Amino acid sequence: MPENNIYKIGISILDCDYLNLGQELTRIKESGADFIHLDIMDGNFVSQVAFGQKMVSHLVERAGIPVHIHLMIKNTDEQIESYVRPGPESITVHAETCIHLDKVLSTITGNNIRAGVALNPSTPISFAENVLDKINSILILTVNPGFGGQAFLESMPAKIRKTREMLRSYNEIENRKSIIDIRVDGGINSSTIMKAKNAGADTFIIGSSFFKSSDTVRFIKDLKDLINRNQAI
Repeated sequence: MPENNIYKIGISILDCDYLNLGQELTRIKESGADFIHLDIMDGNFVSQVAFGQKMVSHLVERAGIPVHIHLMIKNTDEQIESYVRPGPESITVHAETCIHLDKVLSTITGNNIRAGVALNPSTPISFAENVLDKINSILILTVNPGFGGQAFLESMPAKIRKTREMLRSYNEIENRKSIIDIRVDGGINSSTIMKAKNAGADTFIIGSSFFKSSDTVRFIKDLKDLINRNQAI
């Protein structure tokens, strides 16, 4: 089991039907998913453009379940205050986009928001190593960022395992009991979720496979039954 004894599933709305967003949010809420995952993309850090501060405000106000923000933007230091202001439950940033990562994370946590660091497939886990005292989660992207519907990268379970070992070592060396969530995002579905879970992931972010499901309540229930059935390796 994860260190906090809870596995969670979040839904990324990147591939939802934008013209029927209200209905899509209702589907997510009624499915039994634990949170909404919102990818903010500015067309610079990644090639696509999606969402912004106004969408964060609307979701936090109306979604009815926790909202987690993943910032894939270039000038994070300059914009972080505007994403903190609406008060999402969690904000995750990329270390590559922060001039002063420690300061950005302190801004997030100083406003009672949970902070995370995201790692692209080729980004070393060491990018998070020196801010473990500032974060609640590490988001491992299991596809290259920017597009939904991609296939899970088979090299990522090894990276998840390395991240789990880094966190265990940190707790032992610092004599702490920090609970830092390992999240995975990209190509997660009923065929790949166990690969991520057995490697040490705690939280699973799902996009296109959720919206393609004809019975999203059954889809989420089946996934939760699957990940809770056996102990993680």
